[in-house]
Amino acid sequence: MCAMTDVSSTIEAPTDALPDPKPRRSRWAIAAASLLAAGFVLILLASVKVPYLATSPGPVLEVQGIVEVEDVPSFASEGELFLLTISRGSDPLTIFEWFEAWRDPSVDLVKRELVVPEGTTSDERRRRNLEVMQSSQQLAIAVALDRLGYDISVVGNGAYISEVTGGGPADGIVLPDDIIVGFDGAPVEFVQDLIDAVRAAEIGGTITVTIDRADELEDLVLTLGESPTEPGVPLIGVMLTDAGARFEFPIDVTIDAGSIGGPSAGMMLSLAVYNRLTEEDITRGHRVAGTGSLTAEGGVQRIGGIRQKVVGAIGIGAEYILVPEGDFAAAAEEAGDDIDVIAVGTFDDALSFFDTLSPV
Repeated sequence: MCAMTDVSSTIEAPTDALPDPKPRRSRWAIAAASLLAAGFVLILLASVKVPYLATSPGPVLEVQGIVEVEDVPSFASEGELFLLTISRGSDPLTIFEWFEAWRDPSVDLVKRELVVPEGTTSDERRRRNLEVMQSSQQLAIAVALDRLGYDISVVGNGAYISEVTGGGPADGIVLPDDIIVGFDGAPVEFVQDLIDAVRAAEIGGTITVTIDRADELEDLVLTLGESPTEPGVPLIGVMLTDAGARFEFPIDVTIDAGSIGGPSAGMMLSLAVYNRLTEEDITRGHRVAGTGSLTAEGGVQRIGGIRQKVVGAIGIGAEYILVPEGDFAAAAEEAGDDIDVIAVGTFDDALSFFDTLSPV
């Protein structure tokens, strides 16, 4: 007889050879814990701020459409004039935002302290930029009207009190940030007007100054003292600077730039005003972008964010970009062969460029 063998014992693995389920569960637990920890780290990193701001290309605006002229004929244009902007917030970047900006070749990173002084809030910076834009618009109108032969008057806003001398004649009567706009009934437009009026008065004499305090006018009476450094010279006892000036134009010109702030649109705004009042279209049908702040004499000054503004001009298909002379090298490097870069030092240089254009 043949011996019978129990084959069941040959196919059953020994108990100690079976895989232990516990290590597998441990590996899954470790992986889950690692993912959870990574998630917490990412959340923490997303809230960590770094002291940098990102400068990127901003909106591009056709400027002739935002200029309105009354009282005199105005003219349409076949071409287009574009102002260029940058986008840059006031709040520090998170680490993730910093990394994304670092990866983008059209974005520049800048230390926040170089843009937003310590102690300045985002709202204060925004308000200041809008104020600067208002001033830039006034300069733009003034330069354009001057080139067109209009007479323009400059009116001062008064004498701004930056400091009151302790124990002096004005101590306890006027305050820092007051603006003196009148002296004994006569207007005060600039600091020199007030100096002349005070020096023409007598030491110990009683005078009346009209001040603008928080946009409300008030008459204050004080007695003139004597200068401790210039015997015989009367004084009020305040430190003064000009409170700014405004232009008075012979025609009504308004510019609506919306929420755009800063001074760098001055040249393009002035060109837009000039073109609206000129029967011969200076654009000759071309698409021209540009940037540069203006001085009262018509000088074109350097601006920030030139690389981003070149990118913006290329993006809207402009044929030319006008830039301040000091920004030409950086603009030309960014432009490559994608757009013609034109350096201008003055408003008149810009007008001369348009004279070279052939009609489209």
